[in-house]
Amino acid sequence: MTSPRTLLIAGHAAGLGDALKTRFETGGYTVVSVSRSGDKRWATDLRDAQATARLFEQLEQEAPPLAGVVHNAMLFHREPFLQTSAQTLQEVWQSMVLTAFNVSQQAIPRLQTQGGGGLVFSGASGSLRAGPNFSAFSSAKFALRGLAQALAREHTQDGIHVVHVVIDGLIRSERTAQRFGATDSAQLIDPTDLAEQYWQLFHQPRSGWTHELDIRPVGA
Repeated sequence: MTSPRTLLIAGHAAGLGDALKTRFETGGYTVVSVSRSGDKRWATDLRDAQATARLFEQLEQEAPPLAGVVHNAMLFHREPFLQTSAQTLQEVWQSMVLTAFNVSQQAIPRLQTQGGGGLVFSGASGSLRAGPNFSAFSSAKFALRGLAQALAREHTQDGIHVVHVVIDGLIRSERTAQRFGATDSAQLIDPTDLAEQYWQLFHQPRSGWTHELDIRPVGA
């Protein structure tokens, strides 16, 4: 990287979000972490297209040029299908699919102008296979994967590296411990190791781009 660039983390949370921020800042990037309840300077509801547009306008005024986006926004939901309301389904979809749509519509024109950049979408086990009680969550993750595939086929020619990362396992964090209880450390993905994979994706040579990366711990 020959000049300062900005990495936008859309949907920052402890664990992977913190690890990504540390890794990319160490590598010389300005990292802007966006969530609804995080850094007040950048707090944005990414489900809102107009608010997302204002965020990117603010970035243009206050941060170095955009290097790319890591989309981590999600709403975890586990509930039997017959107990899942239509409203819940919409909320889960909006948290993952609509936020990705809004962010991509703002990021892509800017990356096109700059000759390229990265769009990395964080998927999950539920992106590839749907289990019981995950109808809302997995259907949204399936849709996110489809969006990533469409964007890759449409915008790779613009120099935009679109990646879908299948995180096939639990990431070590306090939230994981609260949600799933005690778990053998061998079955957890270290967020620092995962962030390193994202760093490598952003720096792959153009003749060998990865579109989908499937990551899981050895003990899983």
